[in-house]
Amino acid sequence: MTPKSNNAEVFFHVGLGRAASTYLQYRLFPELKGIRYIQRTRFHSLSKIISRGRDTKYLVSREAGRRIGSRLRECADYVPDGKIILVLRRHDQWIASHYRRYLKNGGSFPFEKFVDLTTNSPALWGRSHLQYMGIIDLAQHYFNSTPLVLFQEELQADPNTFIKRLTSYTGTSFNQRDINPAPLHQSYDIKKLKITRYVGSHIFSPMPIAHPHPVIHRAQRRARLMFCHAILAFANLIPESLVGTEPLISDEYLRYIREQTLNDWHQCIEFANSNSPTSDTISLA
Repeated sequence: MTPKSNNAEVFFHVGLGRAASTYLQYRLFPELKGIRYIQRTRFHSLSKIISRGRDTKYLVSREAGRRIGSRLRECADYVPDGKIILVLRRHDQWIASHYRRYLKNGGSFPFEKFVDLTTNSPALWGRSHLQYMGIIDLAQHYFNSTPLVLFQEELQADPNTFIKRLTSYTGTSFNQRDINPAPLHQSYDIKKLKITRYVGSHIFSPMPIAHPHPVIHRAQRRARLMFCHAILAFANLIPESLVGTEPLISDEYLRYIREQTLNDWHQCIEFANSNSPTSDTISLA
């Protein structure tokens, strides 16, 4: 990607996916005043947009999950003096949300296999993927600025303070009446996810496999998603009694994940408080 050719100030929202990213992209970011928002689907047109634009500030959304390191490097190659906005979510709730999406898209691993903290070679997600301070360190390594660290939990509990931190960091403003507080995505139905997990285990590989040809990969992925949506629709017809009462995600294992990541979570909150653009103190459980 060709570096920008003007002196515009560029802010990158780089994750995390499953941490209110869709809400931010479609409900909040477009309503900020004094900055031009570039939707994630136009990321690869940044060079043209900014070089031809007359705006002095740009906000770009490029959220990620497992690939957040490469996302940060990608953005730094374009704007080394850009500023990073990280939105985090408590580790156990964040990975549980990823698991529900994984099942919705045809995955079939049990939760303990999907995220395995007991090995250095996990099948999908492991301990290294649940180290947020490592992400913060990478952001500081790649860019010449301190990232703004925000939390989905604060957005839910105190949206005005959340937005105040964001606007103070970006030098923007907003009209509260323009912000729609309603979430864009509702939680996936547990019964349906159990059914897609069962059907997916008989049809799809539990490991996402990308075809080397991008066009074929996109076509295969689209076909799989369409089939999964059909399964979710069919699941409405299945009586609850046939699905069973076993939880989709073990509360005990979720507690284990939280305990294992609690120190990292507290360090992130401390970092956010130490580098907050406002005097408001973040207090999260």
